[in-house]
Amino acid sequence: MGTAYVYFAYAAFVLAGGAMGYVKAKSTPSLMAAVAFAILIAAGGVLLAHGHPRSGLALGTVSALALIGFFILRYLKTRKAMPAIPMIALSVIALALSLLRLVQK
Repeated sequence: MGTAYVYFAYAAFVLAGGAMGYVKAKSTPSLMAAVAFAILIAAGGVLLAHGHPRSGLALGTVSALALIGFFILRYLKTRKAMPAIPMIALSVIALALSLLRLVQK
């Protein structure tokens, strides 16, 4: 159940980041992407909490990998630490926990 809570917190941070991007830069694509990824990550948490670990971990793992890739590319393009570095760090943590849980099963 611990990984599910991590996914819920991760989804909240992703959503908050998208909202912040929208407020600061009026970036509708940031908000829409954040909502979509937050839903996927939270769905992974729900699946984990309700006894479907493979599906939940798959959603969380794929989402974390996609966000890591996106924010690495964004950082390389803009050289701006915010929001790239915090999102990469959070995504790496979520990915590591997902992989640890997959290995334990």
